[in-house]
Amino acid sequence: MNIRRLAIGILMHLVATGAIAAQGVNLTEAPLAQQAVRNELTMELDGKMTVKQDGKDVTFVHKASARHVFIERFLEVNGAVADKAARFYTTAESVITFNNDAGPKRTLRDDRRFMVAHRHKDRIVAYSVNGTLSREETELTEHLDTLSISGLLPGKQVAVGATWPVANSVVAALGDFDGLAVNKLEGKLEAVEGNTAKISIQGTADGINLGAQVKVLVNARLDYDTKAQRVVSVEWREEHARQQGPITPAMAAGVTLRLKRMPIDVPEQLNDNALVKVPGGKTPPPELTTIRHTDPRYILNHGRDWHVTSPDGSPQLVLRLLDRGQFIGQAVLTSLKKVDPKKVMTIGDFADEMRGTPGWTETKEIERKELPAGPNGHAAVYRVAATGDLDGIRTTQYFYLLVGAKGDQLIVTFSIDPQQVERLGARDLELIREITFP
Repeated sequence: MNIRRLAIGILMHLVATGAIAAQGVNLTEAPLAQQAVRNELTMELDGKMTVKQDGKDVTFVHKASARHVFIERFLEVNGAVADKAARFYTTAESVITFNNDAGPKRTLRDDRRFMVAHRHKDRIVAYSVNGTLSREETELTEHLDTLSISGLLPGKQVAVGATWPVANSVVAALGDFDGLAVNKLEGKLEAVEGNTAKISIQGTADGINLGAQVKVLVNARLDYDTKAQRVVSVEWREEHARQQGPITPAMAAGVTLRLKRMPIDVPEQLNDNALVKVPGGKTPPPELTTIRHTDPRYILNHGRDWHVTSPDGSPQLVLRLLDRGQFIGQAVLTSLKKVDPKKVMTIGDFADEMRGTPGWTETKEIERKELPAGPNGHAAVYRVAATGDLDGIRTTQYFYLLVGAKGDQLIVTFSIDPQQVERLGARDLELIREITFP
């Protein structure tokens, strides 16, 4: 009798397994709104970076590792993905190794662990409700877009062996593309084991990221809990090939991301009382999303479309402006010696000095103007605009001299392709207004 019962049990299991294979499962995440998950995310990057030195390509070993543990409560949902979430990081750290020289570990300050992740202009902007982030902290929060994970599912009943295309918007979000040109990523239900659906995501994609052409080859695996109706595990492997861009060098790398995603009850750190701090509205607040650069001689809060390209410790700060992946122009900040605020050079003398800038041949001065001092400790602000050739390239330049109340001096030079002047708009003045002297 026992043998017969065992045989019947095995037969029933085989019948049930065959039924699942034939009928498949509904691969749709349960409603996200106001639900919470706990994420454990790791990243390993191993690659080579190529830069131009003396006209030759020079290659350096480039590695990076990161680990993030955070709880996430979904606040605004758009179809299969979330557009806004509150987060609390218990762990956020990364280490970058360049040319076999490991940099310092990057972490978040304790009062910056409560964050908001908000999709704006098709990109996730993560900011702290308690104040601005440094560049290192901002880069630390620019990890895998966990709000888009549910978009990898087909959102319908599928049988084992069935495939589906991954939506362009999801590929752009997970691949961090500013513009997606080719998307050949495909999902497949590989098997169902108990309450776990085994899914693969494979294919290629290419597009623009930070102004550079990028191609990726993806080989990923997902575990979907059919009972909880949640993706609970992701292993995302990609081969990443980046061409040189306006703010990044060429790079070839292998990247492995591993995510453990557990549905949880709403935790205390993200309860309704905690959410009182979260700003409303469809646009992230500029006063919280700016990035703070601190120099011994000045402080600059700049928007996230400005990207620092000068090395740490450089005597000059160089920023480049990208608008939806397109290079618009460059700003260079150079500190001068302190002067007696009552003996500041005249705007005419400043214009003459800028006209003699190495590599610059001025053809026409457009404007010469003394601006209001402003609220950030500025005693004087000069602006001189001109067109000409910069190292043989047609350029429009805006030269600013800022003088602090205690005699601190800073020259800010904006260099723009004349065809991009209109797109620059007033962003040069906006940057100037965000410079504060101690």
